[in-house]
Amino acid sequence: MTAPVSSALPVGSTLDARRIQVVLRGRNGAADVHLGTAGAARASVRLTMAERAAIDALVRAVQLLRERVGLAGIDDAGTAVKLILRDSDATANGPWATTGSLAVGTRNALAKDAGSRGRAGILLTVDSAIHELVHVVQFGRMATNAKPNGAILEGIADAAALLATNDDTLGEEFFALGPDGRHQGAIRELGSPRISGMPLGPTIRRYREASAKGAEVHAAGGVVSETFILLRRTLGRDQAEALLWRVIRDATAWRQGGTWATLASALTRAAAAMGGTAPAAMIAALRTTGLDAALPAAAPAAVAA
Repeated sequence: MTAPVSSALPVGSTLDARRIQVVLRGRNGAADVHLGTAGAARASVRLTMAERAAIDALVRAVQLLRERVGLAGIDDAGTAVKLILRDSDATANGPWATTGSLAVGTRNALAKDAGSRGRAGILLTVDSAIHELVHVVQFGRMATNAKPNGAILEGIADAAALLATNDDTLGEEFFALGPDGRHQGAIRELGSPRISGMPLGPTIRRYREASAKGAEVHAAGGVVSETFILLRRTLGRDQAEALLWRVIRDATAWRQGGTWATLASALTRAAAAMGGTAPAAMIAALRTTGLDAALPAAAPAAVAA
């Protein structure tokens, strides 16, 4: 059953809607159906209310990143991201991203084991859309033979989402509200606990544990998001976010996929380029999370000077 058609988009987001191309995944080997830009796709009678809401979430994510960090398309040159709807892998496992595209399924797979805590009709939230969109940006800066470090990519995407939304709880809107008015779950709690239930996974906040063999990549990314939470406290949200996007746009760091050493070096380079109190704040944050251990021996002194 289709929902009543509405072509309404988030206020002020016409430009951002043009930077999204929407595709319906073909069934049983059939070709994908291209629905056009977000605005055109929203008016299609083929879509459900949940799919329109997913489009709105991505439009808002694109809008936020344009307004806050000047992101102009996934390559900073106006190229649109492809949103794939009704993807079978996303239906089973949740939203995912690759070079140029992100995908959602037909139901909320992240809450599949949550029972009544899960909101089946939520396919994408604004913070999860930012997270996946940052992955698209990251992959676009890598060589075809790159070997991405999953923990680093997840941590950077989480940090981008929490700074853009100013919300340290990722994906709580996938879960229902409890009697106390708080969401009963989340993907990850990156700051102080705010939900009434448990997040889907833990968060590792120190480099030693994050870099240990066998550390789960989403949990291990917590050392990166924790670094930027610390920077937000000392530099403020806007400067911490600007610093993060200097790192994301640092082609030297990501062409081969990134390592802990290249991340730590990119962080100190970005802080040095920003100047002011940023270098000292960065060294303090890296020491707190232990990421300074990944730096070349001479780097901390050089940056602090």
